[in-house]
Amino acid sequence: MFDPIVFLSIVVGLFSLINPISILPVYISLTGDYAEANKLKTLKKTCVYIVFICVLAYFSGVYLLHFFGISIQALRVAGGLIIFRSGWQLLHLKHKQEFKGEQLKEESEHKEDISFSPLAMPLLAGPGAMSFLITLYSNRETQAQKALWQDAAAITAIVLVALIIYVMFKFAPRLMKYTGKSGLDSLSKVMGFIVTGVGVQMILSSLTAVVQALL
Repeated sequence: MFDPIVFLSIVVGLFSLINPISILPVYISLTGDYAEANKLKTLKKTCVYIVFICVLAYFSGVYLLHFFGISIQALRVAGGLIIFRSGWQLLHLKHKQEFKGEQLKEESEHKEDISFSPLAMPLLAGPGAMSFLITLYSNRETQAQKALWQDAAAITAIVLVALIIYVMFKFAPRLMKYTGKSGLDSLSKVMGFIVTGVGVQMILSSLTAVVQALL
């Protein structure tokens, strides 16, 4: 049966990890010279790519790990560390700074389409979000009906987050005008606190599972 609590936790976790708030200034900078029609076209394609990347990571990530001989517990620890790092950077306003320089803008100017790279990946649907989704799939219920409900909740959450990103980015200039940089920084810090908690929880859960298996 559909669990609204599980659905809400997926939405909050995924939105916090993607953290479009911190990417708003980058998006405005990269698309500043675009015509409005081209800007909306790029934004729509970006959101479609985000859904595609996230759904692909959710359903195929576990099997890809098995192919390379990586255990789920190892992924949880690695993913937890990546997510914790992202949250820590958000708390100190350093999240994804490696993608915010002039080099990224210059590189994007030579591309006809920036919707997939760098917008969808790695700026939005990055390693943290993919690790979260792979871990979510690995923890799904074994019973077919319950697993189906979780899959439906995950896909719906991914689509909802993409729609939220679309609305936020569509009205990005207006949003920046009302909130200002200080407002976005404050929201990013709140997101950072949530993301840090998600990372710590993933690490603790994986370590607990390993200790229980050894005992």
